[in-house]
Amino acid sequence: MTESEFQEFLITVGYRYNKKSKSAFNSYEGFHTIIEFRTSENRYAVSLSAQVENQDDLSERLKEFLVSNKDFVTRAAYKNRMIRISVKMTVDSETDRERLKKVTSFMMELCKSETLTPMCRVCSRNRKTGLYVVGTELMPICDRCIIRKRKQYEHRRDMFEKKKQNMPAGIFGAIFGAALGASMYVLIYQLFSFWGIPAGFIAAFSFCGFVVTGERATRLSAVICGFISFIFFLAAEYVALVAGMSILIEREGGGIAVTEAMEMTNISFTDMSYLNTIIFELIVGTVVMILIGIVYFLKRSYTRPLKISKNVL
Repeated sequence: MTESEFQEFLITVGYRYNKKSKSAFNSYEGFHTIIEFRTSENRYAVSLSAQVENQDDLSERLKEFLVSNKDFVTRAAYKNRMIRISVKMTVDSETDRERLKKVTSFMMELCKSETLTPMCRVCSRNRKTGLYVVGTELMPICDRCIIRKRKQYEHRRDMFEKKKQNMPAGIFGAIFGAALGASMYVLIYQLFSFWGIPAGFIAAFSFCGFVVTGERATRLSAVICGFISFIFFLAAEYVALVAGMSILIEREGGGIAVTEAMEMTNISFTDMSYLNTIIFELIVGTVVMILIGIVYFLKRSYTRPLKISKNVL
Protein backbone atom coordinates (compact mmCIF):
# COMPACT_ATOMS: atom_id res chain seq x y z
CA MET A 1 0.00 0.00 0.00
CA THR A 2 1.35 3.40 -0.92
CA GLU A 3 1.28 6.33 1.49
CA SER A 4 -1.56 8.00 -0.43
CA GLU A 5 -3.57 4.75 -0.40
CA PHE A 6 -2.86 4.39 3.33
CA GLN A 7 -4.12 7.92 3.91
CA GLU A 8 -7.28 7.45 1.82
CA PHE A 9 -8.15 4.09 3.36
CA LEU A 10 -7.83 5.14 7.01
CA ILE A 11 -10.21 8.04 6.45
CA THR A 12 -12.88 5.42 5.67
CA VAL A 13 -12.43 3.82 9.12
CA GLY A 14 -12.54 7.10 11.04
CA TYR A 15 -8.85 8.00 11.16
CA ARG A 16 -7.16 11.26 10.23
CA TYR A 17 -3.72 11.52 8.66
CA ASN A 18 -0.75 13.64 9.69
CA LYS A 19 1.79 13.97 6.90
CA LYS A 20 4.75 15.16 8.97
CA SER A 21 4.73 12.12 11.26
CA LYS A 22 3.43 9.78 8.52
CA SER A 23 0.83 8.63 11.00
CA ALA A 24 -2.92 8.22 11.11
CA PHE A 25 -4.82 8.73 14.37
CA ASN A 26 -8.22 8.09 15.86
CA SER A 27 -9.57 9.70 19.03
CA TYR A 28 -12.25 8.06 21.16
CA GLU A 29 -13.20 9.29 24.63
CA GLY A 30 -9.68 10.44 25.43
CA PHE A 31 -7.89 7.51 23.79
CA HIS A 32 -5.64 8.22 20.81
CA THR A 33 -4.82 5.23 18.63
CA ILE A 34 -1.92 5.96 16.29
CA ILE A 35 -0.90 3.99 13.19
CA GLU A 36 2.51 4.80 11.72
CA PHE A 37 3.37 4.18 8.08
CA ARG A 38 6.91 2.76 8.26
CA THR A 39 8.05 1.89 4.75
CA SER A 40 11.70 1.58 5.82
CA GLU A 41 10.72 -1.25 8.20
CA ASN A 42 8.06 -2.66 5.86
CA ARG A 43 5.37 -2.52 8.53
CA TYR A 44 2.56 -0.55 10.12
CA ALA A 45 3.14 0.31 13.79
CA VAL A 46 -0.01 0.66 15.91
CA SER A 47 0.22 2.21 19.38
CA LEU A 48 -2.04 3.35 22.19
CA SER A 49 -0.90 4.99 25.44
CA ALA A 50 -3.03 3.76 28.33
CA GLN A 51 -3.05 2.62 31.94
CA VAL A 52 -4.43 -0.86 32.60
CA GLU A 53 -6.42 -2.18 35.55
CA ASN A 54 -5.52 -5.81 34.91
CA GLN A 55 -2.31 -6.17 32.95
CA ASP A 56 -2.48 -9.97 32.87
CA ASP A 57 -5.92 -9.86 31.27
CA LEU A 58 -4.74 -7.37 28.63
CA SER A 59 -1.61 -9.41 27.92
CA GLU A 60 -3.77 -12.48 27.39
CA ARG A 61 -6.05 -10.63 24.96
CA LEU A 62 -3.05 -9.33 23.03
CA LYS A 63 -1.54 -12.81 22.92
CA GLU A 64 -4.79 -14.27 21.57
CA PHE A 65 -4.94 -11.57 18.90
CA LEU A 66 -1.33 -12.26 17.94
CA VAL A 67 -1.87 -16.02 17.68
CA SER A 68 -5.10 -15.75 15.71
CA ASN A 69 -3.48 -13.30 13.26
CA LYS A 70 0.10 -14.57 13.24
CA ASP A 71 0.19 -14.50 9.43
CA PHE A 72 0.39 -10.70 9.49
CA VAL A 73 0.83 -9.55 13.14
CA THR A 74 4.46 -9.81 14.24
CA ARG A 75 4.05 -8.20 17.66
CA ALA A 76 1.24 -7.45 20.09
CA ALA A 77 2.36 -6.40 23.57
CA TYR A 78 1.85 -3.96 26.42
CA LYS A 79 5.05 -2.39 27.67
CA ASN A 80 5.96 0.94 29.29
CA ARG A 81 2.26 1.79 29.51
CA MET A 82 1.77 1.48 25.80
CA ILE A 83 0.02 -1.08 23.63
CA ARG A 84 2.08 -1.82 20.51
CA ILE A 85 1.04 -3.92 17.54
CA SER A 86 3.19 -4.45 14.45
CA VAL A 87 1.54 -5.36 11.15
CA LYS A 88 3.37 -6.64 8.08
CA MET A 89 3.22 -4.42 5.01
CA THR A 90 2.60 -6.07 1.64
CA VAL A 91 2.46 -4.97 -2.00
CA ASP A 92 -1.21 -5.93 -2.13
CA SER A 93 -3.21 -2.87 -1.06
CA GLU A 94 -6.46 -4.81 -0.60
CA THR A 95 -4.73 -7.30 1.72
CA ASP A 96 -3.31 -4.46 3.81
CA ARG A 97 -6.74 -2.83 4.03
CA GLU A 98 -8.35 -6.01 5.36
CA ARG A 99 -5.57 -6.49 7.90
CA LEU A 100 -5.69 -2.94 9.15
CA LYS A 101 -9.48 -3.16 9.46
CA LYS A 102 -9.04 -6.06 11.87
CA VAL A 103 -6.44 -4.15 13.86
CA THR A 104 -8.43 -0.91 14.08
CA SER A 105 -11.52 -2.89 15.10
CA PHE A 106 -9.52 -4.67 17.81
CA MET A 107 -8.10 -1.37 19.11
CA MET A 108 -11.60 0.11 19.32
CA GLU A 109 -12.76 -2.94 21.29
CA LEU A 110 -9.95 -2.33 23.78
CA CYS A 111 -10.91 1.34 24.13
CA LYS A 112 -14.54 0.37 24.80
CA SER A 113 -13.65 -2.44 27.22
CA GLU A 114 -13.51 -0.10 30.27
CA THR A 115 -10.34 -1.83 31.40
CA LEU A 116 -8.08 0.90 30.00
CA THR A 117 -7.62 4.51 31.06
CA PRO A 118 -6.25 7.13 28.62
CA MET A 119 -3.12 8.95 29.72
CA CYS A 120 -0.50 11.53 28.82
CA ARG A 121 2.62 10.04 27.25
CA VAL A 122 4.89 12.40 29.23
CA CYS A 123 3.57 12.30 32.79
CA SER A 124 1.56 9.03 32.51
CA ARG A 125 -1.43 10.61 34.25
CA ASN A 126 -5.09 10.40 33.35
CA ARG A 127 -5.53 13.92 32.02
CA LYS A 128 -7.17 15.40 28.96
CA THR A 129 -4.65 15.21 26.16
CA GLY A 130 -4.09 16.67 22.73
CA LEU A 131 -2.02 15.21 19.92
CA TYR A 132 1.26 16.93 19.10
CA VAL A 133 4.05 16.17 16.66
CA VAL A 134 7.29 16.27 18.68
CA GLY A 135 10.09 16.14 16.12
CA THR A 136 8.47 13.63 13.78
CA GLU A 137 6.60 11.56 16.38
CA LEU A 138 2.91 11.96 17.12
CA MET A 139 2.29 11.94 20.89
CA PRO A 140 -0.71 12.40 23.24
CA ILE A 141 0.32 15.07 25.75
CA CYS A 142 -1.67 16.92 28.40
CA ASP A 143 -1.85 20.73 28.67
CA ARG A 144 0.55 20.97 31.63
CA CYS A 145 3.21 18.84 29.97
CA ILE A 146 2.96 20.58 26.60
CA ILE A 147 3.47 23.96 28.27
CA ARG A 148 6.56 22.65 30.05
CA LYS A 149 7.93 20.99 26.90
CA ARG A 150 7.42 24.19 24.88
CA LYS A 151 9.37 26.16 27.48
CA GLN A 152 12.17 23.57 27.36
CA TYR A 153 12.20 23.73 23.57
CA GLU A 154 12.35 27.53 23.52
CA HIS A 155 15.16 27.54 26.10
CA ARG A 156 17.25 24.96 24.20
CA ARG A 157 16.50 26.63 20.85
CA ASP A 158 17.72 29.96 22.20
CA MET A 159 20.88 28.27 23.49
CA PHE A 160 21.59 26.87 20.03
CA GLU A 161 20.75 30.04 18.12
CA LYS A 162 22.35 32.60 20.43
CA LYS A 163 25.56 30.71 21.14
CA LYS A 164 28.32 32.17 18.94
CA GLN A 165 31.11 30.12 17.47
CA ASN A 166 34.72 31.09 18.09
CA MET A 167 36.36 29.68 14.97
CA PRO A 168 40.03 30.58 15.75
CA ALA A 169 39.81 29.12 19.26
CA GLY A 170 37.97 26.11 17.89
CA ILE A 171 40.66 25.41 15.30
CA PHE A 172 43.32 25.71 18.00
CA GLY A 173 41.38 23.26 20.15
CA ALA A 174 40.95 20.88 17.22
CA ILE A 175 44.69 20.97 16.49
CA PHE A 176 45.56 20.43 20.15
CA GLY A 177 43.10 17.54 20.39
CA ALA A 178 44.39 15.98 17.17
CA ALA A 179 47.97 16.30 18.43
CA LEU A 180 47.02 14.59 21.69
CA GLY A 181 45.28 11.82 19.78
CA ALA A 182 48.26 11.47 17.43
CA SER A 183 50.65 11.10 20.37
CA MET A 184 48.44 8.32 21.76
CA TYR A 185 48.44 6.68 18.33
CA VAL A 186 52.24 6.70 18.19
CA LEU A 187 52.53 5.21 21.69
CA ILE A 188 49.93 2.51 21.04
CA TYR A 189 51.54 1.66 17.70
CA GLN A 190 54.74 0.64 19.49
CA LEU A 191 52.80 -2.08 21.31
CA PHE A 192 50.68 -3.18 18.36
CA SER A 193 49.44 -1.41 15.24
CA PHE A 194 45.80 -2.50 15.64
CA TRP A 195 45.57 -1.98 11.86
CA GLY A 196 45.15 1.79 12.26
CA ILE A 197 42.05 1.59 14.48
CA PRO A 198 43.54 3.88 17.20
CA ALA A 199 43.25 6.71 14.66
CA GLY A 200 39.78 7.11 16.15
CA PHE A 201 41.45 8.86 19.10
CA ILE A 202 42.76 11.54 16.75
CA ALA A 203 39.32 12.32 15.31
CA ALA A 204 37.51 12.08 18.67
CA PHE A 205 39.95 14.40 20.47
CA SER A 206 39.94 16.82 17.54
CA PHE A 207 36.14 17.10 17.58
CA CYS A 208 36.10 17.43 21.36
CA GLY A 209 38.84 20.07 21.25
CA PHE A 210 36.86 22.16 18.79
CA VAL A 211 33.61 21.91 20.78
CA VAL A 212 35.29 22.84 24.07
CA THR A 213 37.22 25.86 22.76
CA GLY A 214 35.01 26.89 19.84
CA GLU A 215 31.87 26.66 22.02
CA ARG A 216 29.64 25.67 19.09
CA ALA A 217 29.88 22.94 16.47
CA THR A 218 28.64 23.32 12.88
CA ARG A 219 28.93 21.38 9.63
CA LEU A 220 31.88 23.58 8.65
CA SER A 221 33.68 22.82 11.90
CA ALA A 222 33.10 19.10 11.29
CA VAL A 223 34.78 19.36 7.88
CA ILE A 224 37.67 21.33 9.40
CA CYS A 225 38.13 18.79 12.20
CA GLY A 226 38.02 15.95 9.68
CA PHE A 227 40.72 17.58 7.56
CA ILE A 228 42.92 18.31 10.60
CA SER A 229 42.46 14.76 11.87
CA PHE A 230 43.46 13.23 8.54
CA ILE A 231 46.64 15.35 8.31
CA PHE A 232 47.62 14.44 11.88
CA PHE A 233 46.84 10.80 11.17
CA LEU A 234 49.27 10.75 8.24
CA ALA A 235 51.91 12.43 10.39
CA ALA A 236 51.25 10.08 13.30
CA GLU A 237 51.55 7.03 11.06
CA TYR A 238 54.93 8.18 9.77
CA VAL A 239 56.22 9.13 13.23
CA ALA A 240 55.03 5.77 14.59
CA LEU A 241 56.94 3.94 11.84
CA VAL A 242 60.10 5.97 12.47
CA ALA A 243 59.79 5.46 16.22
CA GLY A 244 59.39 1.73 15.71
CA MET A 245 62.46 1.65 13.47
CA SER A 246 64.44 3.69 16.02
CA ILE A 247 63.56 1.23 18.78
CA LEU A 248 64.62 -1.65 16.53
CA ILE A 249 67.99 0.01 15.79
CA GLU A 250 68.53 0.75 19.49
CA ARG A 251 67.84 -2.90 20.39
CA GLU A 252 70.44 -3.98 17.85
CA GLY A 253 73.00 -1.84 19.68
CA GLY A 254 72.99 1.08 17.26
CA GLY A 255 71.94 3.65 19.84
CA ILE A 256 69.25 6.23 19.28
CA ALA A 257 69.49 7.20 15.60
CA VAL A 258 66.40 9.08 14.45
CA THR A 259 67.94 10.24 11.16
CA GLU A 260 69.00 6.71 10.30
CA ALA A 261 65.53 5.42 11.27
CA MET A 262 63.91 7.96 8.93
CA GLU A 263 66.17 6.92 6.07
CA MET A 264 65.45 3.23 6.63
CA THR A 265 61.71 3.90 6.89
CA ASN A 266 61.76 5.84 3.61
CA ILE A 267 63.66 3.00 1.93
CA SER A 268 61.12 0.49 3.29
CA PHE A 269 58.38 2.25 1.31
CA THR A 270 59.93 0.78 -1.86
CA ASP A 271 58.98 -2.69 -0.60
CA MET A 272 55.46 -3.28 -1.94
CA SER A 273 54.45 -5.74 0.80
CA TYR A 274 55.50 -3.21 3.46
CA LEU A 275 53.82 -0.35 1.60
CA ASN A 276 50.58 -2.34 1.20
CA THR A 277 50.50 -2.91 4.96
CA ILE A 278 50.84 0.83 5.58
CA ILE A 279 48.16 1.63 2.98
CA PHE A 280 45.82 -0.87 4.65
CA GLU A 281 46.39 0.79 8.04
CA LEU A 282 45.72 4.22 6.52
CA ILE A 283 42.47 3.00 4.94
CA VAL A 284 41.26 1.39 8.16
CA GLY A 285 42.22 4.45 10.22
CA THR A 286 40.46 6.78 7.77
CA VAL A 287 37.30 4.66 7.89
CA VAL A 288 37.36 4.73 11.70
CA MET A 289 37.70 8.53 11.66
CA ILE A 290 34.80 8.79 9.21
CA LEU A 291 32.69 6.68 11.59
CA ILE A 292 33.64 9.03 14.43
CA GLY A 293 32.47 11.91 12.23
CA ILE A 294 29.16 10.16 11.57
CA VAL A 295 28.67 9.69 15.32
CA TYR A 296 29.42 13.39 15.75
CA PHE A 297 26.72 14.32 13.22
CA LEU A 298 24.21 11.93 14.82
CA LYS A 299 24.90 13.39 18.26
CA ARG A 300 24.50 16.88 16.83
CA SER A 301 21.14 16.03 15.26
CA TYR A 302 19.78 14.11 18.28
CA THR A 303 20.78 16.78 20.80
CA ARG A 304 19.06 19.53 18.87
CA PRO A 305 15.72 20.55 20.41
CA LEU A 306 12.72 18.85 18.78
CA LYS A 307 10.09 21.16 17.36
CA ILE A 308 6.58 20.82 18.77
CA SER A 309 3.56 21.31 16.52
CA LYS A 310 0.18 22.73 17.42
CA ASN A 311 -2.53 20.36 18.60
CA VAL A 312 -3.47 18.37 15.48
CA LEU A 313 -6.89 17.36 16.83
